[in-house]
Amino acid sequence: MGGRDKRFIFVVSTSGSVMNQVLASNCLRAVVHSVVADRPCQAVSEAKAWGLPVTLFEEGSPETFCSRLAQYLEEHHIDYVISFYTQFYSKAFRDAYRDRIINFHPSLLPAFKGMDGFGDGVAYHTKIIGTTVEFIKDVMDEGKIIMQTACTVDPRLSRAALRHRIFVQQCKTLLQVVKWLIDDRVRVDGDQVTIVEAGYHDLEFVPALEWREALDLQVALPSVVAGTATLVTGR
Repeated sequence: MGGRDKRFIFVVSTSGSVMNQVLASNCLRAVVHSVVADRPCQAVSEAKAWGLPVTLFEEGSPETFCSRLAQYLEEHHIDYVISFYTQFYSKAFRDAYRDRIINFHPSLLPAFKGMDGFGDGVAYHTKIIGTTVEFIKDVMDEGKIIMQTACTVDPRLSRAALRHRIFVQQCKTLLQVVKWLIDDRVRVDGDQVTIVEAGYHDLEFVPALEWREALDLQVALPSVVAGTATLVTGR
């Protein structure tokens, strides 16, 4: 990673909602090299709308996909993978890019692993929900925790409003973690991830948000009742 600017790619299998939201940041877009998908999905259309190069590797197995992905990353000198990939990366790929694959999960891991962390948490009637940003390890949803967020489950809020709050938290943490990586402030010692000179004064975002792009992010939640939009900042 030396003296050049860091390069990120998105690896996607999904609708790309978080990716689409954060790509509104000129600063983030400047460090995103491209998007790679394992199937045709909405994220591909979203990436193209932002003018990002898109590569599609439709392979029969995660192992074959990961092999082609590894070759692509090497050819284009990619430093970090921002992952919204619904399969688990092969062992060879995990080993080659250890501490460089960033996963975003809609629960406070290790609670509520799996495809519907948010839904499982709400169904369990937990009083606090949240999100986790992790470097992927050797078991799905058991990575090295970089950052977590939390919010109370307010019974006055609809499920859609709660899910939107989690969505906003994921967008803000993605922006912040990328900024920390750009600034070389992320340290990994075994399973422990530390952010150099990070703050711990915010109970919602741990470590605390610092980057203005993340702090100021607002995402409109359409109001079904009023027919207008309510701004939910996630703070």
